[in-house]
Amino acid sequence: MCGRGGKLLLAGATIAWAWSLAARADETAAHQAIIKLLDIGWSLSAQARSAADAQTQLTLQATGRDRRAQAAAWLVLMQQRRFDDALKRVAEHLGADPDDLLALHAQTWLHTILKNYPAAMVSADGLSRTLAELPLDTEQQRAEHEETVGFLGRLLGFLGGPAAESVTQDERKTLERKLLARLDASRQAQFEEARNGVLSRYIELTGESADSRDRAVAAQQAEREKTLAELQTDRAQLEKQSQAIEERREKIQDELRSELDDIAKKDQPLGRELSLLDARANLLSADLAGYSSQIARLQQLAAAEKGSARRQQYLFEVESLLLLTTRIDADLYVVNRQARGLQQQRAALAARQTQARSAAANQVQRLERELGDLAKRDRRNDGIEKRAARPAAVTTSKSRSLAAQASALSTYDAFPLEAAKARLLESLR
Repeated sequence: MCGRGGKLLLAGATIAWAWSLAARADETAAHQAIIKLLDIGWSLSAQARSAADAQTQLTLQATGRDRRAQAAAWLVLMQQRRFDDALKRVAEHLGADPDDLLALHAQTWLHTILKNYPAAMVSADGLSRTLAELPLDTEQQRAEHEETVGFLGRLLGFLGGPAAESVTQDERKTLERKLLARLDASRQAQFEEARNGVLSRYIELTGESADSRDRAVAAQQAEREKTLAELQTDRAQLEKQSQAIEERREKIQDELRSELDDIAKKDQPLGRELSLLDARANLLSADLAGYSSQIARLQQLAAAEKGSARRQQYLFEVESLLLLTTRIDADLYVVNRQARGLQQQRAALAARQTQARSAAANQVQRLERELGDLAKRDRRNDGIEKRAARPAAVTTSKSRSLAAQASALSTYDAFPLEAAKARLLESLR
């Protein structure tokens, strides 16, 4: 029994040792996946973004969504300036570890950089509460505490200066009082120094921007006067060109009316003559139809007549009527031929009328396009004049750069990405 028990103990130890080796191997693989993610994702190229996304999925699968893997995922997204995606990852991280100081710091910073200032203030309040509850036993904890206090001071300075117009200042002041109440005297001084540093830098940058604008005002005034003089000259030219085009258009319309009057004058007698011919053709057609009917009736009578003398009389009358219908048919042919000639003349006049209208319309359309181009130039001149007449609010590339710099959170506070990455890599060793 003892021998058998010893074998069981040995087998159990072997299994535990194997499990330990497997666990260490899994842990090593997980660490390597996180390190690889940080290495791949620290570049800003499009290829690095795609590669980092793929490596993030592999890393989270390999580590079972370890908090360090989650932190690596959102650090990479922040490094690549993908702030919306980074904020979602940070939220997932805080869902598993709501007191993670660095994640709370990142959430507050991201809300601010994305200009969601109400959310940033709520997040800053949570970060301050968590900070107040953390111990300060180690040098690293004290350094993180100091770093976070400085960040909160710079954040409140930013909300009170560069972002002041987008933030309800009563709420900001209430938040500031709450944050200060959670700090001891030395940290309060640090907070206020960080806040005041932002405000001082903001005043300095806005002052430089204003100086740059002031220096450009004189140049703008000279440019404005030159522009207005050029506009006056151009407007005079436009007026002259527009008047010439209107005169050409009126001439075209007059010529068209004259042409149409001439066509109508020539068409009227043709129309009257054609009406007479149509009436004549109708009468001849009616006579021809009447005589044809009589001929048919006489032929029927002759065919039914028994007496030869009477039959010959009917046939003689038929011959007489046939001669008459032949003459009428000839007259009708002549009338129809004359009518066709008149119709051809009228068709030629109608074609001439269509051509005249089309030619005039094309010329007028071309002139209207020219007028439209002139109107565009005139509207453009109006816009230029309005802009030139505005009160001097000159912005130069330098003043714009200074203004953009003054309004950006990154001018006053940069998230400590490199330090966070270094601490994360240190924890994996």
